[in-house]
Amino acid sequence: MSEIYDRQIKLFGEKKQQKLQDSLVLVLGCGALGNLVANNLARAGAGLRLVDRDVVEESNLHRTLFRKEDLGRPKAEALKEVLEQGSEVEIEALLNDFNRFTWEEIIEDVDIVADCLDSMLPRYLLNEVSVKEEVPFVHGSAVKADGRVKFFDANNECFRCLYPRRPEPGKLETCSESGVINSATSLVSSFQSNMIIKYLTGFGSINKDLLVFDLKNGDFRSVRVNRRKDCVVCNEKKFEIMEGGDDIIVEETCEGFNVVPKSADVNLQKISENYNGEYNEVFVTLTFTGKKVIIFENGRMQINTNDKKEARSIYSKIIGL
Repeated sequence: MSEIYDRQIKLFGEKKQQKLQDSLVLVLGCGALGNLVANNLARAGAGLRLVDRDVVEESNLHRTLFRKEDLGRPKAEALKEVLEQGSEVEIEALLNDFNRFTWEEIIEDVDIVADCLDSMLPRYLLNEVSVKEEVPFVHGSAVKADGRVKFFDANNECFRCLYPRRPEPGKLETCSESGVINSATSLVSSFQSNMIIKYLTGFGSINKDLLVFDLKNGDFRSVRVNRRKDCVVCNEKKFEIMEGGDDIIVEETCEGFNVVPKSADVNLQKISENYNGEYNEVFVTLTFTGKKVIIFENGRMQINTNDKKEARSIYSKIIGL
């Protein structure tokens, strides 16, 4: 066994280390939390599947492992390259959106999921997948100087018990609007990584309460979350998002709206030529009616607007769906 893991082996032994090395962790979201969780797990020896739909922007550099030369690259791909320089684990990188059209492929063969997402719809979907497929996940979120961490599995309360109603668009604080201090993402990601390592190895017990951090005031709390008798997911086993019927998803994100088709035949080079865009064989960046637009080869589009109808209209005009 590699000397890289010498300090861990001294702590919990070769058998637990081997369990870690035989595991596959899905890291959903490769922004600040995903960067740091993936870094901890890769260096600890866990195999990783990195999934993110976005590209690296300059504002990401303040709290991630990304380098200036990574600007404009897919986040999952850039993070994989960085992690491979300091670890010996197998890492898979997917430039993809986690939604009801893709979840089965993304979740296949994983042992546990790190929820490092930046919007709520895919979190509610992840919760349904977790309950239905009995795959645990560790939720993490950080905004301003506040953080939250919670372990979820199919045998206890679920994410929908904690947040019964999906927040209305624009009602939830985001990092892009309210900012975030990098120590908050570091703390949250450390707790997420620790829970995942403990789950995979059996080293120590997992606190399944909601952990709440306020770094501005130095407040740390552990809040008990009870299973709701009226929960539509873990009690009634209704999977509304997984079984949704629309062929196009329009979802609010930190940067605007994400529009995802069930399927689309997209010629990125032609779109780039028609709209004077910048094409790099993976996605096209262009400006349409004053709005920044990024289009990916599977037909997904990110649109920098705060108007859902405008986002859907722009998508229809460019893609035709």
